[in-house]
Amino acid sequence: MVNQGPISLPLTVLSVLIPFFLMNSCVATSEEKGTALIRKTCNHTMYEKICISIFESDPRSFKANYTGLLRIGIELSVSLTNDTLSYISKVFDNTSKTSNHTLWLKMQDCHDNYDFAVFEISQATDLFDKGLYRDASTKVGFANEAAFLCRKSGVLQFVERNKKVDKFTYDIMLLLYPNPPK
Repeated sequence: MVNQGPISLPLTVLSVLIPFFLMNSCVATSEEKGTALIRKTCNHTMYEKICISIFESDPRSFKANYTGLLRIGIELSVSLTNDTLSYISKVFDNTSKTSNHTLWLKMQDCHDNYDFAVFEISQATDLFDKGLYRDASTKVGFANEAAFLCRKSGVLQFVERNKKVDKFTYDIMLLLYPNPPK
């Protein structure tokens, strides 16, 4: 092993700790609540406008602290995923397999991916409540993946719903994983 001198170890430690401290300084404190908390939290996501809009659509968000807001984010992700599966099921059930077989197969793929995602994401809240934030993030990721895959399939009837699920669940995954509640 090559001796790198007495300064290399502290510099290595600092190079790891500085980004960690900077990242966590951007996260809301547990005492903040209301619109300021929603905006501060969503300001550090990829899709800030969607994040704010969805949180502000739920009155509980205005009374929640950071931990509560993340839990509400999971619940809203579950609801969005369930609602999207219901919509896809309705459209899929009313589409004839023989009229446009290719479209029907794409719809079936969307349906199957969302059906699996609903099962997986339904476990996220319990994992969050147990403090298993990485696991909760992974479960939300199944909904994100279903939305992404369905968007890629190009079924026009599902595009807007998929965008919303894709973007919001992505933000919730990111909020849960590197910035869990303290």
